[in-house]
Amino acid sequence: MDLLETIKLSLEGLKSNKLRSFLTMLGIIIGIGSVIGITTIGDALTKSVNQAFDSIANTAVQFYVRPKNADYDGGELSESDYFTEDKINYLEAQKGRRIEELIYQGASGQGYVKEGRNKEAVAITSTSPGEKNIFKVKMIAGRFLNDEDVARGKSVAVISDKVLEKVYKVPAPEALGREAKIEVNGKLIVATIIGVYEYEEMSVMGQSINGANSTLYLPRTTGDRELLSEPRTVYYDLALTLKNPDSIEEDAQAIRDELNEKFYADNPRAEVAYYSAKSEIEQMNSAMGSIQIAIGAIAAISLLVGGIGVMNILLVSVTERTKEIGIRKALGATRGDIRKQFIIESVIICIIGGIFGIALGTIIGLVGSTLLEARTLPSLGAIIVAVGFSMLIGIFFGYYPANKAAKMDPIEALRYE
Repeated sequence: MDLLETIKLSLEGLKSNKLRSFLTMLGIIIGIGSVIGITTIGDALTKSVNQAFDSIANTAVQFYVRPKNADYDGGELSESDYFTEDKINYLEAQKGRRIEELIYQGASGQGYVKEGRNKEAVAITSTSPGEKNIFKVKMIAGRFLNDEDVARGKSVAVISDKVLEKVYKVPAPEALGREAKIEVNGKLIVATIIGVYEYEEMSVMGQSINGANSTLYLPRTTGDRELLSEPRTVYYDLALTLKNPDSIEEDAQAIRDELNEKFYADNPRAEVAYYSAKSEIEQMNSAMGSIQIAIGAIAAISLLVGGIGVMNILLVSVTERTKEIGIRKALGATRGDIRKQFIIESVIICIIGGIFGIALGTIIGLVGSTLLEARTLPSLGAIIVAVGFSMLIGIFFGYYPANKAAKMDPIEALRYE
């Protein structure tokens, strides 16, 4: 018998028992669908996380002060342990060497921008000019803060297009030069609008991670003056952007070691540590990948169950078709012909089940990724693996029943009732 004839016979056998064939395929459909669906949702979650971090420069590094060891019991760290003026000046002197920008934020708070009856909530951040590059602030009109604004403590502000639309209701260029009335902690701050930027909400798993309110930027010195009751003496953390994106970890470690050697060698309490946006993304993607593999492996168990179901139904089929096998052997069919027929029948069941499983997995993946606001289709690799796995299951679980049928004695088979 040639291959086409064997496939034709196998398909006729499946058609003659449609319900049984479908129930046999169901385990494969659910297994393949689960694996593809979970893989797709995992890809969507990774995509969602990367999109959220995409608004932060990958050369950004955050430096902070922590206790020197976990057993430290000397009480809270003192103000002098944090980033004082001498440490900041040292880092400022490093600009152009390893450091591109140095950002230290001033006071912050929640407030409102008001104009007549119009009002919009904002998150107030007082900061340095480098904030624009770290958080990839996209200007629509005007400019961002500059060094002169910070040095002179100017009462200027950069607002979002969200505030522009809700409060001022004018084109962006027309908002420049207007006075922004900012209400925060019962105090009214008046600042001249010098720029309008495009607000982008960052979200992971469909949940906002930067709050529903857009940010209003003030110069660091202005924010400290307006929002703090006493002059600032230290900063608790600093953000840097580094010059070379290919050596983020090496340069960050070098800066950390230099700070610790110069300022903390004789300090028994504190030391400088850091984390980088790049390493955070890599760690999160690695964790996502591990979770995805673990859940996918659990889902794959249903494929094993489906394969056992295929083997079970083929054993039943062999018993039901014992006389047919005997007749075919009497007419000259070899063991190889019989074995091939049942293996092909098993493979066809698994391939058809795999195709339906791919469709089910695609639907699950699309629904799940849409809910995560990161619409994603199954990868070609996942589909190829699914189809290949279906064929392997068909061969593996179909071989035993096929071999049992092939070894039947034709005389005994013909006598079977």
